[in-house]
Amino acid sequence: MISKRKLINALFVLGFPFYGLGTYVSFKNNFSMGLMVSVMPWLAIITIYIIDVLYRKTLKNVVNSTYWLAIVFLLSLVASMWVSYANNFPGLNLVNTLAYSVLFLVPINASVIVNIYNKRNADYDIARMILIGLSILIIVNFIGFFGGLRNLVHGFEGRINLPFMRGIYDASHLLSIINLMLLYYIRNFRKNPLKYILLCVFYIFNLIVMLDINSRLSLMIFIIFTVVFISRMARNVKGLFTISLFTMPLMMSFSVLIYQILSLPFFQSIMQRVSEEDVTTFNGRTYIWTSMADWALDDRTGFLFGNGYHGQYQLRMLDFLAILWGADARDSYNLHLHSTFLEITMDQGIFGLILFYILMYRCYKFYRKRYRSNLKEGPIFAALVYLMFIWQIDIFCYGIDIGNPIFFCMLSIVAVRSGYLYQEGNKELKPA
Repeated sequence: MISKRKLINALFVLGFPFYGLGTYVSFKNNFSMGLMVSVMPWLAIITIYIIDVLYRKTLKNVVNSTYWLAIVFLLSLVASMWVSYANNFPGLNLVNTLAYSVLFLVPINASVIVNIYNKRNADYDIARMILIGLSILIIVNFIGFFGGLRNLVHGFEGRINLPFMRGIYDASHLLSIINLMLLYYIRNFRKNPLKYILLCVFYIFNLIVMLDINSRLSLMIFIIFTVVFISRMARNVKGLFTISLFTMPLMMSFSVLIYQILSLPFFQSIMQRVSEEDVTTFNGRTYIWTSMADWALDDRTGFLFGNGYHGQYQLRMLDFLAILWGADARDSYNLHLHSTFLEITMDQGIFGLILFYILMYRCYKFYRKRYRSNLKEGPIFAALVYLMFIWQIDIFCYGIDIGNPIFFCMLSIVAVRSGYLYQEGNKELKPA
């Protein structure tokens, strides 16, 4: 008979592949249904917990201020959806706005419940569970791709378009996260040669797929942090969080240098697109980022609490870009800001942005300590550092994109009260 804890843990792991399958359902069949499919296993965790609480008639407070800050941030995200629904944003209706709201709030709560059911479980390893879940998602994507399915949202002819992702570049980010976590486990060949070889094969296969997807930004950041973590520089280097805050201005300032580096024979051989225009504008992203800078300097409408989901459309900031790319100005609602950092600022205002910075910093501080202490949550640190940099220059961590639930699943263990969870030897799992 399966224990309740094992059932909860299995549902948590299955949440990641279901998130991908739900994305496909959203664009193949029904959008709102797809959003619900995305969080079905995590909703099941919450349902089991509610029934358990009603049956036992006890409810203990096990969360700390990090949890409540996360809830406030997510409620701000939910509110931004309802603001845009009230403003008649194209495509939003009552049903899918409700579905969005549920999807945003479920991952953090389901993950905290997983921590509750694993109280004092010496074998509990959230890093391993996240890695297994993301790996299953990738494997399911490969099965779908080789079965003839293709990405319905964003893809390119001649490149691998994994079907159960929101876009071709999301797959590259996900593979980067998996491989950076695998670096922590690919060690000690003599102890378990078969495991070592299988992990290396999986790592190399993922890398080959990343090269075919050909996301230059993702690949560049992945290579940098592969070097940082293989060389163990990450154990002693200081200021990573602070440096990550300036990812966007640093990249824009050194765009010509980046082009020169990517033009070297080594990078030319592994990348398919190394034109000066594309690289120095980051495939047109700088046009969007410059528009945001102009808004911040000259306009600042909704600066404190945001303009609602894709608020840039309400301000008609990107109409010029839609025309530049051969579309109608009215189609600019399809354009996002290619930056989680900017999207939060536009949609939820500086209020939402500050909340997210606080959450990211607390997460960074916690996992850095676990990594430096060689504890089993350590592999998450490399993945988190990748997210810290990529969220500045890509939409991967915003809203419905899978980087958002990944981050809040990572955050869940930081959101539990100090001393509630234990490691081997009854060692408390405390925030850094």
